[in-house]
Order: sequence, then C-alpha cells, then structure tokens
Amino acid sequence: MRILVVEDDKIIAETLADALTKELFIVDIATDGQAGWQQAQACNYDLILLDLMLPKLDGITLCQKLRSINKKIPILLLTARDNSQDKIKGLDAGADDYVVKPFNLEELLARIRALLRRGNESVSVIKKWCGLCLNPQSCEVSYNDKQLNLTPKEYEILNLLMHNTQRVFSCSVILDRVWDLEDIPTEDTVRAHIKGLRHKLKSADAPSDLIQTVYGLGYRLKQEKNNLPLKKSKKKKKNQPNISQESQQKLQQSINKIWDRVKGSISERIDVVEQAVIAGKNGKLETNLQHQAQQEAHKLAGSLGTFGLAYGSDLSREIEALLASELPIDYTEISHISKLLSSLRNEIYRHSSNMDNQQSINQELKSLDAKSSTQTYLRYTDSFSQECKLLLILEDNLLAQELVQEATTKKVECMVAKNSTLLTDIDGFINHNCNFHCQDLLFSANVALLDLEIASNAEKILAKFSNQMPFLPVVVLNTQGDLSDRIKIAKLGASAYLTKQLPAAQVIDIVLDIWRKNQ
Repeated sequence: MRILVVEDDKIIAETLADALTKELFIVDIATDGQAGWQQAQACNYDLILLDLMLPKLDGITLCQKLRSINKKIPILLLTARDNSQDKIKGLDAGADDYVVKPFNLEELLARIRALLRRGNESVSVIKKWCGLCLNPQSCEVSYNDKQLNLTPKEYEILNLLMHNTQRVFSCSVILDRVWDLEDIPTEDTVRAHIKGLRHKLKSADAPSDLIQTVYGLGYRLKQEKNNLPLKKSKKKKKNQPNISQESQQKLQQSINKIWDRVKGSISERIDVVEQAVIAGKNGKLETNLQHQAQQEAHKLAGSLGTFGLAYGSDLSREIEALLASELPIDYTEISHISKLLSSLRNEIYRHSSNMDNQQSINQELKSLDAKSSTQTYLRYTDSFSQECKLLLILEDNLLAQELVQEATTKKVECMVAKNSTLLTDIDGFINHNCNFHCQDLLFSANVALLDLEIASNAEKILAKFSNQMPFLPVVVLNTQGDLSDRIKIAKLGASAYLTKQLPAAQVIDIVLDIWRKNQ
C-alpha cells in the first residue's frame, strides 16, 4: 500500500518514512504543500499524512483540494497545536483523523492501520488463493502451511496480486504501486522480482505457473475454476513469540537507528537557537534570526517528542513561545531562554548516553550466560553511582515515596524538609543560628525540589532560595504548565519548571542533569 507524507520537517518525515517502510508500506515524501498537491494528482495513494503548517500551500487548503479530487482517500492530519479550533478546522476541511505533535510513533501507526481498515475492510483480512495464505497483520505468507521468506518487494507484489486476483498487472503498474517515487527502477527489476518470487513458491512445492505471464500485458495469479482449498493450519505452538511484542521491539530498534542518523541535525537546530541567544545577550538579535530560531524550536518540539524526549519537547515549546514575541526580547527573557537551552542540551545528551549505554549492555549481555548477565547489569549500574543530595520540599506522601524510590535506584540521597518552618530555617542558616538538623539539610543539599502547591508561601520559599542561597538550584513542580506561570517562576530564580504528570524517573534524571551542570 502507498502512503504520501507531506511534512516540511525533514527529521519527522524521514522518521515516518522509515517506520512505515518497516511496516511494508510504500512511502513518498513531499516537503511543501504545493509538491504534495502535485504528487497526490500524479499517483494513487491509499492514505495521506498531512502536516498543517506547510510552506507554499498550508495543510488546511491542501486538505480541501485533496477532498475535491478524491472523496474516499483517508487523510490523517499532523498538528503541533493542541487546541480545539485547529482540530475543528482540519476535520471540517475533510480530514478523517488528527494526531498532535509530538506523537507516539506506535500510536500513529495504529491510527494509520485503523483508517486503512475503515476505508478498505479487506485490508486486514487474511487472503487465500490456491493454497497461498497471506496475513496482512503479520506480513507472513505461506503455501500449504510452508512459510515463505519473502523480501519486502516480493511481498508487496504478491499482496497486490492477491488483492486483485482477476486483474492483470503490467510491469509499469507494478512499478507505480510497489516502488516509491525516489527509487523507481526499470521494468527488468520487476521481472527479476517475479522470477525470485516464483522460485520461492516452487521451493514450497507450489505450481510453477501459480503466477502466470499474460504475454504483452503483464502478470496475474493462476486462474482456476475450482480454487484449491487450504490445508488446515497447524495449531500455534505454545512458545511461539508474541507478534505484537516483536513488532514493538523492531519499531524501537528502528527509532534508535533513526535517532543515531538525525541527532546531528537536531544539534544544528539547537545551534541556531544558541546563535539567537548570543545575539540577544549582545543586544544584536535581528528579526530574521529570531524568526529562524523560533522555527527551529518549533520543529524541535515536534521531532524530540517523537523519539520519547517529552521533557525536551516541552522545553523547545517554551523556547518557541518566548521567541514568538512581537515585542523586543529583554535581557531577562534571553537569560531564561539560555537556561532552557542548557537544560535541553542536557536532556538530549542524557538520552543519547542512555541509548549508547543500553546498546553496550545489550551487546555484552549477548555474549554472556544468564548467570553472568546479572553481574554485567550491576556493573553498569555501579558506573553511574551518584553523590547528589536532593532536598525534597513537598507534602504529597505518595509523590514523595515515588521520588525517593526512584532516587534510591540512581544513588541519589533524598532529604525531606518541613515546609512550615523552612522560611525561618533559611534565615537561620544564613545567620548561622539554625538547628543542627536544618543546617545539615540546607548545607549538604545539591538540588532542591519544590512543590508549588504545598502551601501559599511556596513562592516566598523560592524567592528566599534565589536571594539568600543562589548556589542551590531549585527545581519547581506544579500541576499546571502555563507559559505565564513558567515565566513568573523563572524570574523568581527556578532552574527548571516541571509538571507533576512527568514520571518520577524523568524528574530524577532532570535533577541529576542540573546537578552535573552546577558541579
């Protein structure tokens, strides 16, 4: 099946193309709305993935034009704006569904499969013909229960023939349906794939003419009055691996490989924002550079989330919002962007390091038996032992337990302070007259984690830390994540602003990043 991806962000487009190709879809990419319109007219697509914010022709207009020429083709919108008005506009323009960036790749693939099933109920049905059995869900093909090991192109050719058993397909049509626009070979390539397919069918004891040549026209499946029944399939073995689990593992491996390929481009985007920050600090930030940095931050917000960097996506979105200001950006805002950018670099570095470390662990585990594999894991864990001491200022016992448990696994020592006396304790610490317990907590802490909702004086506590203990970075937790709140808290001196929806593991990782930065 053929899918058109209309997306101007090269990283997201390539990520989608790789993931869809792994699912045996044929994928074409258009990087602007006008190119998408031209390709949609030139080829027959089974589904179109369409970004809303496109150069030359916006996504809403393109969606309307696509609907004017094809009422049935499924259209899935990709939008960076999670608000009802944009969704309503997209659906009214003719879209069938939408996904908000940053999106979960596995969920997106599931939505694509659902749309394809809705448009063509036969897509997910197991196809049977003359002893052949093709399962679209697992992409497996067998002949009388004998499994065929087909290449992706061989599978697509056979899939095409089995979904249209009465039709003759010429080489040119097969090229159009099975190969993408950037990699169209000659008709000899089609003949070579047909030859290979016939050879594999013959090895499974299928008739040599199961794929017939209609001279001068093309190829079709063998036409018989009495279609041979399939033998009863053997019972599934109990130890047969779970297809869904294997698919998830393959998808994650694919995402990791894509990350290795695009992380250089992500670094270049961050460099553009860095250039804007440097220019802003020197009072020389021009409008063009500010707009370019905003666009790069916008793209980072979408692409990072796709790779599982939810916090990185939040940071990028906050940077984008600050750079989108039509008023001149003052020094305080530039400083805040600089802090956000530093946190973003740390988040990306942590993600890359974790992936590199996990790959090293996986490689070493493969060479060890079950007994020694546990030791290997412990050795890697010990190599990340921390000496960070975290001061927790929160009264949510459940959240505190989760954070302490996660911190303990990462060798972070947690200390809990009572909010009711903290303002007095900070003054006492500065004047050297606080009690020994309070002095031990405040003096030894490397990072403080403050819940804004613990009491009405939380902001006063933050201000106290900033004014009297500027050497202690403070990470703020809050239920809301509004931009106005983030800016307000940043001006009070917070090192990071996190929402409580983040997993405890991610909160501790961010704390560790901030601690390393301040060492």
